[in-house]
Amino acid sequence: MKSTRDNIVIGIDTSCYTTSIAAISLNKEIIFNEKIMLNVDTNSKGLRQSEAVFKHVSNIGQISENIAEKLRDYNIVGVCASEKPRPIKGSYMPVFTVGLNIGKLLSSTHNCPFFKTSHQENHIESSLLGKNLLDKNRFIAVHMSGGTTEIVLVNKGKCGKYEFEIIGGTKDVSFGQLIDRLGVKLSYNFPCGKYIDKNALEYEKTIENGLKTSVKEGYMNLSGIENQLDKIMSNQKEIDKSFLSKLLMDAIIRNMFKSLSYLCEKHGVYEVVFAGGVSASKYISKNLTQKLKKYRIKTHFTHADLATDNAVGCALIGIQNLNLGE
Repeated sequence: MKSTRDNIVIGIDTSCYTTSIAAISLNKEIIFNEKIMLNVDTNSKGLRQSEAVFKHVSNIGQISENIAEKLRDYNIVGVCASEKPRPIKGSYMPVFTVGLNIGKLLSSTHNCPFFKTSHQENHIESSLLGKNLLDKNRFIAVHMSGGTTEIVLVNKGKCGKYEFEIIGGTKDVSFGQLIDRLGVKLSYNFPCGKYIDKNALEYEKTIENGLKTSVKEGYMNLSGIENQLDKIMSNQKEIDKSFLSKLLMDAIIRNMFKSLSYLCEKHGVYEVVFAGGVSASKYISKNLTQKLKKYRIKTHFTHADLATDNAVGCALIGIQNLNLGE
């Protein structure tokens, strides 16, 4: 017979590029964190929403087989799924309906509560797991992933839930899009982050003349970076992949440094949590941490498994809702 020690909450997230299901015990131990990336054709820069929905349905079946044996030892007491990209009115993407409806079905068959959250909240919550912030009630979070580059001020509300205020970010393309677009031009498979990161780490020379950046009061215009890279590539007789990768990553770091040094000072907050796939970059985490440390700004990067798309944050949010009795 199963005991209350075996109670778990299931988290589900079906984003633009990954199908994720996680289970967390009520004492916040990760029971499993299963994910399958959606296949993207070679030389492609992404998937249409209709294609992604179809692939999610297929992946859900495969993950279900993977976790069936593990679930036999536990009681599912709650389910939480991401229903939209961001916690704002009008935020919507069809891909999230897959996880949302699977979550509803799972909660119904197990006669347990169902909760909804957003992809962004899921990312930030998973990045907080195991982190010892000086003030968990007020901090800055940076969500940088394939389609998002956003800086938010996070405050814990009266009911114990986090409230988000957008205070900075990109005004056009995201860091993830810049990385993937360069990677595809360099003939890497999509998504290209791991290749660009590896290249940047291996390029040992210091780049004296970097790319121009455009940052004002925490907001960045990034499309000019791609144009500069294209111009440099067109003038190279032989493409230097490592040089171009480091050139881009250095520009990303300078953009983030300018934005965060301004915003931390403005809001009097000196702790920053990083979430999203781009934050899994070892090159960015190392060099940005060093630059911000000089301004007394403490950074919190997480393990790659929790920085990239996952559903651990959804499960954690489900536990919070259970504790609040919602």
